[in-house]
Amino acid sequence: MEFRPIELPIIDLSPLEDNHLDQSEELTKIADSINIACSRFGVFYVTTSSFQLRDQNHIFESSRQFFSLPEEKKNAIPIKPGGFTRGYIGLGNESGSHRFEVKEAFSYGYEWNPNEQPTNSLQGRNKWGDLENILGEQWRNSLNNYYDKMVAIAGLVVKGLEMALGIELKSHCVGGETVSIMRLFKYYPYKNEASVGDDKTENIGSSPHTDWGFLTLVLQQDNVQGLQLFYDGQWWDVPSKPATVVVNCGDYLSLLTRGKYISPLHRVISDGKNERYSTVFFYYPSYDSKIPLIAQSSNELSIFKDQTDKSKTHENDKEELLDVCFGEYITRKWDQVFRSGKQY
Repeated sequence: MEFRPIELPIIDLSPLEDNHLDQSEELTKIADSINIACSRFGVFYVTTSSFQLRDQNHIFESSRQFFSLPEEKKNAIPIKPGGFTRGYIGLGNESGSHRFEVKEAFSYGYEWNPNEQPTNSLQGRNKWGDLENILGEQWRNSLNNYYDKMVAIAGLVVKGLEMALGIELKSHCVGGETVSIMRLFKYYPYKNEASVGDDKTENIGSSPHTDWGFLTLVLQQDNVQGLQLFYDGQWWDVPSKPATVVVNCGDYLSLLTRGKYISPLHRVISDGKNERYSTVFFYYPSYDSKIPLIAQSSNELSIFKDQTDKSKTHENDKEELLDVCFGEYITRKWDQVFRSGKQY
């Protein structure tokens, strides 16, 4: 089945990088574009002068280096159940539904100074294991530099959102960079969307879902399609564009805006022929932030679904969310999508 590409706004955030220039006309244009994109699609593209094609090529080369390692090297640093996700995620080790997700990943986050101590369940040391000795110090530096670049771009988006909404948002994001998560993904081809694994489970790249957090920043490999957006009752391809980052509004942001901004349903499928690389940066609000609950909160948001079972939601638990902070709740969510893993 073929899908049509969707035309999403491309927003240049470069004017937001210079706080000393009077660019009121450009800033107003950025704010208006963000407001329209978030209200209509919940997804848009961004470019910035601080992120160039060489940066994209560099991180994908680092990603290929990792995924090319022998299985025993990758399996030496596995993620573990419990909600703190750092390390290698093998085939079938994670899924947002009953489906088998035909992908592997490496998960990392904020690089803690040895003298700093994590203070909550989403903070902790990255699992580098012996990778620095195998791939070199520059490989680790590449990943950390890329993390910092995505944090900076997320900050620019937040600045644009503040202008678009006319409200202050930075207080929701204090310390968010220390609990956010970066994923390097490698997706494998499978026969088709309806193909089944050895236990008759449907295969997919990434199950249809919305993202739980504040923002998600996605970088896609050129010329290999996979990411899709559900819009106007059908699935659309979200094409890759060189040195351009896809920004998704998350469930937290949608709830914070009382549903004005859409947290979009999306998925990843295979073209049946090609491997595909991407990076996904889950930008979170502060660990202690409260999850905004509104009367019209939709159970279609993944943050309210029990993702250990496709048929359940957290509808009966919403009162509990009044007493639980974002970080504690999201730790449980990561534990829900952990799977034991198997071959497809």
